[in-house]
Amino acid sequence: MRVDDLGCTIDGRTLLEAVSFSISAGEALAVLGPSGAGKSLVLRCLLGLAPAQARVTGTLFWDDRRVSLANLRALAGLRGRGLALVPQAAAASLDPMRTVGAQLREVCALHATDSRPRERLAEVGLSQEFAERYPHALSGGQAQRVALALALACRPAVLLADEPMASLDCVSQAELVALLATRCAAEQIALVLVSHDLARVAGCCPRAIVLNRGRVVAGGALTELLAAPPEPITAAMVAAARRG
Repeated sequence: MRVDDLGCTIDGRTLLEAVSFSISAGEALAVLGPSGAGKSLVLRCLLGLAPAQARVTGTLFWDDRRVSLANLRALAGLRGRGLALVPQAAAASLDPMRTVGAQLREVCALHATDSRPRERLAEVGLSQEFAERYPHALSGGQAQRVALALALACRPAVLLADEPMASLDCVSQAELVALLATRCAAEQIALVLVSHDLARVAGCCPRAIVLNRGRVVAGGALTELLAAPPEPITAAMVAAARRG
């Protein structure tokens, strides 16, 4: 997948400008930056889920296809088997009235994948009993794993993970990052991981781009960014990671 010159404006205000990156099967790319940099908005634009009043520009190259990022119908057709999302607020994304197993079966049926909820749960480290649970009975870490199971059930080509560690404790964060990296590598799924925490993603993402105020201000091998930050925002993130 390659993204060229992604831009987004709302009411004449530029929120994203000329954001470009590429990723291959089985690769992991971190999208880093401070709060308000536009990281989550990048994912929403790729999914065709930008705010209704937004004007989105740019091009998505998908295998041999060229898709305008303004074409909401084409982008909707890529969701599920093409692009799947692990949201930041996982618990809020689950249907409170239906069991975890029922939600997994629905996703599998919708995208014509193998409908075995208990196996999907086992892939993310949850036992079979979780299939019968309702979302209110899940901890934050368990809800995030269920959200990951739902996304992986589609067998997507690219997994978009939007700050999936944000609401978790340190131990759960480390476990989730390791799980994301392991599952995506095993199934050759490309992983785009949005985070403001460079230290947390350093172990699983060889490459990164850094956003600030809607623009890419740095990019490349993560080891090189750590060794010689090219601009102030990246330097501040590296300093914060070293303090942590």
